[in-house]
Amino acid sequence: MESFEKYHPIMTPHYTLDWLTTFTVKEVFQLRQDQTLAQATRRQTDSTLTDTVHYISQTMREVMGNHKLLWGIQDRKSTTFLGTFTFENFNSDENSVEVSYELLPQFQHQGIMSEILTHMTRFAFDELNLSQLKAITYKDQSDSSALLEKVGFRVREDLAILDHDPQVKPEDLVVYDMTRAVPFK
Repeated sequence: MESFEKYHPIMTPHYTLDWLTTFTVKEVFQLRQDQTLAQATRRQTDSTLTDTVHYISQTMREVMGNHKLLWGIQDRKSTTFLGTFTFENFNSDENSVEVSYELLPQFQHQGIMSEILTHMTRFAFDELNLSQLKAITYKDQSDSSALLEKVGFRVREDLAILDHDPQVKPEDLVVYDMTRAVPFK
């Protein structure tokens, strides 16, 4: 796979996805310190701007090291920071990647992530030439599950969860996947 540095910005009809370094630390902090999002994704909140600076720095090191792609999401009209979209846990043996996203609560249920997820699945298959996308949600995340199914992901009970928090029980998670359509010859 080519260097990840070139994969920005990415534009959908209404949104721009760009590196976190293009947004202010305060904008990213708003997402990272949100208790609702942190609880839904079972991650720690950032309690200070310094925590968010460390998060952005670590994330960009992973992007520049070709280990992860993480973009901030911006509304193209208002230039408002909305959330993040991530491709991580690249698996060269399976030619796959895990998809994750976070959207600030005030922007949820407006079709934003539907547009972005649809666009980014095409990007993953067409530009990154991946064969499979995976997404892992908690069983209590019905909105995320509905979104994944709406854009074409399907539940896969036969897929193992290789890289997850050891404190999380696998039975609390749902694994989804989407595979590249193979054209007829």
